[in-house]
Amino acid sequence: MTDLDDQAISPAAWRTGEPPGKMFLSCTILVTLMAFYLTSVPDPYAEAGIFGFLAWCVILPTFVVKLVLAKPGGGSSPVPSLLVLVVFAVCLLGMASDLPYTARFALSESSLEAYARDVAGNGATTDCRMAGLYDVCDAQPITGGAQLMVTDPPIAQSRGFLWLPGGARPPDDTDCETVRHLSGPWWSCKTWDGW
Repeated sequence: MTDLDDQAISPAAWRTGEPPGKMFLSCTILVTLMAFYLTSVPDPYAEAGIFGFLAWCVILPTFVVKLVLAKPGGGSSPVPSLLVLVVFAVCLLGMASDLPYTARFALSESSLEAYARDVAGNGATTDCRMAGLYDVCDAQPITGGAQLMVTDPPIAQSRGFLWLPGGARPPDDTDCETVRHLSGPWWSCKTWDGW
């Protein structure tokens, strides 16, 4: 018998870390919620793609390294490590299907329409006002309806809605660089945002 036989290392002895736990899962959920927030406007912000790419480029490799270095059966957290992958999949599927915008708009549509009717009838306002889940800080009448610009801190105001009842197309008197029909009387409005 040699000294080397006494010092045999088990195959998993080098795995001494903890698996991704509650804190890691919390960070993953926070990144997903931020991504959903930034894509819940008619035309997603460029910052959403940059933020998402950078955040997931840190989270996923860190997750893999922590998972590989974790002790087999180790860890004090009851949260399954693979739940992080479920959150990542929900984030990807939600953003690919435009779920954040669809949900936020559906919950806000009646308030937005009431505000747009008021603006179309009574004139422009620069006062900030919550219309459903959207903070509208610039609302002005346009030919055939109203333009409502959304403010989503910390992003500069550059996204909004055109409300054009009666099937009218967007007029030339808007501040929009690009417009896209959403549904019914609603059009998206994207102004210059510096990107």
